[in-house]
Amino acid sequence: MYIFNITYVIPSKKKDSFIEWAKGEARLAAASPKLKDYKVITVAAIPGDKDFAKQDEKNFSVQMHFDSISDCREWNENKFPSFMDSYASWHGPNPLFFATILKEL
Repeated sequence: MYIFNITYVIPSKKKDSFIEWAKGEARLAAASPKLKDYKVITVAAIPGDKDFAKQDEKNFSVQMHFDSISDCREWNENKFPSFMDSYASWHGPNPLFFATILKEL
């Protein structure tokens, strides 16, 4: 299993709006016949960081699961631009994010 992971840094005050987008319009924008699963996750804590919950920014990841790395690359070429356009329509351009392709072992 391969996971196309996009991690965003979101201001705490926009957390609810981000979650609404990620579970709604973003899920629709990510749709692909090769997409096996779609998840929205967040960093809940950092061990040893007692003030983590008070930080002004939160990290969220949107994860799309595929059978192969070629399916991930195809999704990137065909869907990533419209997926990020969807983000921009909700939250504005130039999000702070990074994308990776992970492999489940």
